[in-house]
Amino acid sequence: MRRTKRLGRYHLTERIAYGGMAEIFRGFTYDDDGFRRDVAIKKLLPHYVEDKSFIDMLTDEFKLVSHLKHPNIAEVFELTEIEDTLLIAMEYVDGKDLRSAVEKARQRGVSLQFDDIAYVLARALDGMHHAHVARDEKNQPLRIVHRDFSPSNILVAYDGTVKICDFGIAKATHNRVQTKTGIIKGKVKYMSPEQAFGRKLDWRSDIFSAGSVLYELATGAAPFTAANEIDLIFAVRDAEPRPSGQVNRHIPAELQQIIEKSMTRSRSGRYQTAMEFRDALLGFLRRYNPKYRRTKLARFLKKLWAEEIEKELRAMEDFVLDASPSQDLGKNLIADALGPDATYSKFSPNPTSNVDPDRAVSGINGIESEQTIDDPVHAAKTEMIQSPKADKRRATQPVRQARGKSDEVDPIHNEKTALTDTSDDLAGEKTTVETPPKGHSVNE
Repeated sequence: MRRTKRLGRYHLTERIAYGGMAEIFRGFTYDDDGFRRDVAIKKLLPHYVEDKSFIDMLTDEFKLVSHLKHPNIAEVFELTEIEDTLLIAMEYVDGKDLRSAVEKARQRGVSLQFDDIAYVLARALDGMHHAHVARDEKNQPLRIVHRDFSPSNILVAYDGTVKICDFGIAKATHNRVQTKTGIIKGKVKYMSPEQAFGRKLDWRSDIFSAGSVLYELATGAAPFTAANEIDLIFAVRDAEPRPSGQVNRHIPAELQQIIEKSMTRSRSGRYQTAMEFRDALLGFLRRYNPKYRRTKLARFLKKLWAEEIEKELRAMEDFVLDASPSQDLGKNLIADALGPDATYSKFSPNPTSNVDPDRAVSGINGIESEQTIDDPVHAAKTEMIQSPKADKRRATQPVRQARGKSDEVDPIHNEKTALTDTSDDLAGEKTTVETPPKGHSVNE
């Protein structure tokens, strides 16, 4: 048996990733009702922890992120200094990032079908729109731009739930430490032309990036390629990818048009909001597969990751709690932005008396179950829309999942393609279409 590593309110188990900025661990803590809550813990590498200006910038940016509460955004619980390190505690998504899923599928000789692609991107755009129009407690727009919308920052759970993450390099007008105009951040091949030029950005930059991701998923090829990063930057600036239909002739014409509009070089020619882009994808999905539901994607993912799911189940059963008496919970640098009743404040490293310690770390959310709860996003104030018949001419994809007659239709088909208030919005915020921020003409 292995022992968990105690760090503040959390128990760390497996290291699941290692990047240029942080180590990422799977961990867990306990709610005030005694139930275990899985979390993802990012431990910043030492050279970042020692950079005070970077920590100040990160603190400001995570204070912005603390305003984001949406089913399609991975929640950030705290940014905490503890034991000479800095940890970011986040919602754990029981699945993999989209980049890993695409690569795994490629290795298996399969791929996501067009309806799955449209669904995943539509849900990611739901979360992105929420971030774009988010407001603070004074009802002032935060003007958040993700700047790094890419497959590695789109998390897809084994049950088909989609969440975007890593707003850590988000830039907004309320940052005390601004990212200097002219400095390029993000993954080059998913950048917008204006980002590759180092210009000031608004949320339409994220829309271009989402279009680049959609292009790559639909064609199986990156929209921009070059022998080196400098030439790649120039290719992104020119924004002249080969038409998606020429790369993959099976892409439906409607989806080709959506890709083309989202990747227009001129900002004024693109979708003007993430929600407008999202509605275009949902319209395509309704016509392409009127009976689509999230369980189709879930079945594909559970089959794709079957071995990994089994290993993760077994690995969690090998751990026992670190019962060390440490009382150091660290200093949460964004506590004032989160407020006194924040989620993290109810976390405890120890289970309550009604929890059997021998079972404290067993199981991981019952992922082996085929029962999948319907996606709750936009369930409020929706209107039934009769879906047109599916396009009988649509191309056959590499993998075709059978649907049982008893499958319920995903509520994605009950959504009215108009913006409405939902219980997921921030207090005092209307989920409405907003014009681009001041200082950015719609004619750019």
